[in-house]
Amino acid sequence: MLRPYQIQLLGDIRREMRVHKRVLAVLPTGGGKTRIFCEIAQKARSRGAKVQVLVHRRELVDQTPDESVCTIQSWRPSDEDLVIVDEAHHSCARTWLEKLSACDRVLGFTATPQRLDGGGLDALYSAMVTGPSSADLIDEGWLSRYKLFCPPGAADLRGIRRVAGDYGKRQLTEAVSQTRVVAAAVRNWLTLAGRRQTIAFCVSIAHMEKVQSSFVAAGIDCACIDGKMPKGQRDDVIKRFREQQITVLLSVDLISEGFDVPACDCVLLLRPTQSLGLHLQQVGRALRPSSQHAVILDAAGNSQHHGLPDDARSWQLQGTQKRRAGLVPNLAVRICPRCFGVHRPHLQICPFCQYRHALDSRIPEERDILLQEHEQKKRDLRRQIGHARTIEQLEEVRKERGYKPGWAEHIIRSRGQRVHYARNS
Repeated sequence: MLRPYQIQLLGDIRREMRVHKRVLAVLPTGGGKTRIFCEIAQKARSRGAKVQVLVHRRELVDQTPDESVCTIQSWRPSDEDLVIVDEAHHSCARTWLEKLSACDRVLGFTATPQRLDGGGLDALYSAMVTGPSSADLIDEGWLSRYKLFCPPGAADLRGIRRVAGDYGKRQLTEAVSQTRVVAAAVRNWLTLAGRRQTIAFCVSIAHMEKVQSSFVAAGIDCACIDGKMPKGQRDDVIKRFREQQITVLLSVDLISEGFDVPACDCVLLLRPTQSLGLHLQQVGRALRPSSQHAVILDAAGNSQHHGLPDDARSWQLQGTQKRRAGLVPNLAVRICPRCFGVHRPHLQICPFCQYRHALDSRIPEERDILLQEHEQKKRDLRRQIGHARTIEQLEEVRKERGYKPGWAEHIIRSRGQRVHYARNS
């Protein structure tokens, strides 16, 4: 049975499909997109329509409960009445766009309707329908509440080249595989995650194997899965994770988008990414409803760039505008230096440990306060200098303010006075 918000979204989709032939539907990770598009496909076929469901990886074919599912790579457009696209933020990639542009009616589903570079999906879709936000689903109990931590120890990403909009995998693997980085991630997991069932996202197989060795050395049951692993072996690993024989499940390019795994109470972000979509796909794996709050352990520093999982985001088919060069962005989040909890920047007191943050000019609410304080300090300084009439008084100001030697003489000469020190009696 569909949930109330799924029924609402289904109705909105049908209304848009009466007007537009290519519609994009947006629902956060964990919101149940698969259930909705399977319902649409079943109803359409019951009316005699020919429906094709497309996924972007072969691993997603077996887990989608619909009889007409295949990968975009193996599909050839024919006479479909409706093509449904899962993970539709890939739709405007060249191979996808060439095939889908030949179709009459296309319905895409995604949690993150933008490309890696922030570009939009309007090259294919002419209308967009959005369901409830992550914040709405959390408030209503459909997704789990969470605590997000961003402890020190992340890799230094300076100098890493960008490839296709994200960090180059070879250089990134070298950076995140450093012993100190891996050791810090495992140590912080032991401290902050409470040994919860955890899915960890790695950069590459080489990186994953190094992380696995560090967890095993710490006495933690840990296993790996990736897209190249035989299906039977992969299914066995997931089964052991579901039965809690494995505490930490490491993944490379598999779980982040669509792949169905048992619910977990923690995600460990080990892969730095410039992609907001990939970041939200990863953190969303921990937000399935549970008896306890989820823990998101950001060992990659992604939250400082992308913000919180349930931040309000205004999705547009045209994508996001690039920031102008030289423009200093507002602070996306605030990280507590005491407990490493991550929270919204307007909160000056950490909600986890009650630490009081210093004022920060990157936060709009505090920028004016700091500006007023700065102007007041300048007025106080002018007043103090004005009251200092002798070289001795100006020397006292210089020492108090930490100015360089010679400052007092410069002020005296600028007044047209001669430098004269009083003799000691």
